[in-house]
Amino acid sequence: MALVIFVACYLLIHQGLSLGWRGVQLAQSETMALQVAQGRLAAAGLDEALSDGQRSGETDGYAWTMDVRREDRRAASTDLPLAAFWVTVTVSWRDRSERPARSVQLTTLKLMARP
Repeated sequence: MALVIFVACYLLIHQGLSLGWRGVQLAQSETMALQVAQGRLAAAGLDEALSDGQRSGETDGYAWTMDVRREDRRAASTDLPLAAFWVTVTVSWRDRSERPARSVQLTTLKLMARP
C-alpha cells in the first residue's frame, strides 16, 4: 500500500514539474521572439531609408518578416517635412517539430524626413 501511495505522489509531482518546465520554455521562446521583433522595429529606418515593400530574414532560429507601407492620407498636407510609414514585423518559430508554428506581430508608425 505504501508503494502505491509513493508511486501516485511521484507521478503527480513529476507531472507538475514537467508542466511547469514546459511553461518556462514557452515563456522564454516568446520573450526571445518579442526581442527579435522589437529589434527589427527599432532598426527600421536607421540602416536604410524606409520604403514600401517587404523584407525577411532569420535571427537566432526565429524567422521574421518586415512589411513597410507608406501612410497615404490624401487630406494631409503634402508640404510637411515628414513622411509616415507603417512598419509591421512578424516573427515566427517552432517550439517543437510536432507543434504548429507560433508567431508574434508588432506594428508601429515611423516618421522619416522627406528627401
